[in-house]
Amino acid sequence: MGAEADRELLRTWITGWSACRGYEPHDDGRTTSVLLTDQQNRTEHFLFEPTDELLLDVASELRQDPLRVLTVVTNRMQALIDATAPLGTRVTDRRQSLMRVDMDGQDVEDPRPPGDGFALERTREGSCRRVTVHADGVLAARGSVSVVDEYAVYDRIVTEERFRRRGLASYVMRDLTAAVMEDDVTSGLLMASADGRALYEFLGWQHLADVFVIRG
Repeated sequence: MGAEADRELLRTWITGWSACRGYEPHDDGRTTSVLLTDQQNRTEHFLFEPTDELLLDVASELRQDPLRVLTVVTNRMQALIDATAPLGTRVTDRRQSLMRVDMDGQDVEDPRPPGDGFALERTREGSCRRVTVHADGVLAARGSVSVVDEYAVYDRIVTEERFRRRGLASYVMRDLTAAVMEDDVTSGLLMASADGRALYEFLGWQHLADVFVIRG
């Protein structure tokens, strides 16, 4: 698919993201929706570069159900946000980013721990691999990656606050990458927060599209 986002790329990300979180995606012909079973059974709907008409239809429906949220992946974010303004919906996040990387350029060697006292644990459930890092028995960092066709979909690369700025996020990413390369993946996908984007760009990831979230 190269370095451009499209609907199929978003579906690939949703499939991988759902696999590690235990969700079941559903495509109704307009949106792909996911029941967030670990978030009070909220439903998240996804749209890629929707027309104004489709966006307004789906956003209008959000106002009828406080347990629904809409995530839009686009390269014309401000225009779409402006289009929904008359509805009175809330944009709760506009700083995420859909990102991709060529796995051929990634470090495939098992990384060294960032310091003494850190213990790494790897687990696997189906297509999902997880890594956790503990320091003297305390959770310090974690992350997961799943395989969808030739894609590695990364999720929840998190460093606990007291352990930040020690290179743990890079360590987790590199360990997940080293593990997943045995599946002959060619590309990586993830949805980055504003804070995480700088790390991923440092590791060679490319921004594909902006992401914003609407609630009723």
